[in-house]
Amino acid sequence: MHLLKKNKPFKSLLHSLRSDETSSGSRQEKKAKKVLIAGGLCGPTMLMAAEKIEEACWERRIRVNVKVHNLWESQYPGEGFDVIIEMFKFFENQTCPVIDGKPFIVHRGDKELVKEIVDMLNDQ
Repeated sequence: MHLLKKNKPFKSLLHSLRSDETSSGSRQEKKAKKVLIAGGLCGPTMLMAAEKIEEACWERRIRVNVKVHNLWESQYPGEGFDVIIEMFKFFENQTCPVIDGKPFIVHRGDKELVKEIVDMLNDQ
């Protein structure tokens, strides 16, 4: 059984997210924003948060790569993130914004937090 549906609006949106047409007709690649969601044993919560962020970015036509990282397995998640969401206090002296992810854990204020993150990515 094929689970994916053919969706022309999605295809055209995906194409427009991959590149912009400039007035001269040349294509200019958009750089995807990099988001890190880091925590411990709250893996399902981090995955849910990643899905909400990806969906909200898709609606606003923002390319995003969201990485979910378990800090108990490795304390080095990589570099070059535009935003870091930490489920517990961990990151210090970062060059990008670090946001408290507890609203995703307690399910209070998570919609507002997603909007704040997407707005922040859109402004960068």
